[in-house]
Amino acid sequence: MNQEQQFAKEIVRRLDENTEKLSPEVTERLAEARRRAVAAMAANSRSRLHMGNGFVALLAGYFLQHQRALSAAALAGAVLFTFIATQQLTGHGGAEHGDAFLLASELPPEAYLDKGFYSWLEQQ
Repeated sequence: MNQEQQFAKEIVRRLDENTEKLSPEVTERLAEARRRAVAAMAANSRSRLHMGNGFVALLAGYFLQHQRALSAAALAGAVLFTFIATQQLTGHGGAEHGDAFLLASELPPEAYLDKGFYSWLEQQ
């Protein structure tokens, strides 16, 4: 047995000796304080059961403290993702695929329909 355990046993022994000398009022107040402490500890442990322990509890606590900022960031990310996805799916981004490009180019539109034109482009 190490020195700390011996010291703790000595404290417990002395407290037990002095407990018999306490008045009934003090004993009742100590018992009530113990009941309140046990109830508070039980309530605290029940609230921690929902989050778990360790890393999960740390993340849950962080998210609960920063809920507004994270919600705003998630909303902004969803709006940005939706904007990018609609731009890619609609195909309005490429001017080279539109009629305006064909009409404004130096070549007539018939040149793009000619099969030999693509082989000429590859050689250039």
